[in-house]
Amino acid sequence: MRLTDVITPAAIAVHVHLDDKAHALRFAAGALAARSGLSLECIHGALAAREALGSTGIGRGIAVPHVCLPGLDQPYALFCTLAEPIGFDAIDGKPVDLIFTIVTPPKAGGGGEALSYLAALSRMLRDEKVAQALRNADNPWNVHDIVGKFSPASGQFAS
Repeated sequence: MRLTDVITPAAIAVHVHLDDKAHALRFAAGALAARSGLSLECIHGALAAREALGSTGIGRGIAVPHVCLPGLDQPYALFCTLAEPIGFDAIDGKPVDLIFTIVTPPKAGGGGEALSYLAALSRMLRDEKVAQALRNADNPWNVHDIVGKFSPASGQFAS
């Protein structure tokens, strides 16, 4: 499992203008619906329900909305960098400008695949150099290259 398996250039949007968390969830749901075959309403409803349980804003300007959904044959993701940070009820109270949304098929044992991707993403974004490089990237291919340069095994970013 590599992050570049789900964070492909087609799954990246840079410098997106979003108004708030609700807009971010709807935007992500639309992009994921277009690729996954599930409806926007299905994905949006599931993401909103997950957020109602507690914010997926993990701090330091990062949010990771995620949900397992029946009807999927593989994981689908969207990675967005925002033009301006938005409120996301993050754990540290700070607005977010990096949003990684992932929907995965349900698995026996409860969402293990999503957790694997979220753990890898968390390890990558703990590196402030990586997070800043992602914020500065000006197109999806640059973001993809940055993600590809991070080695989950070493926890290092090859700049």
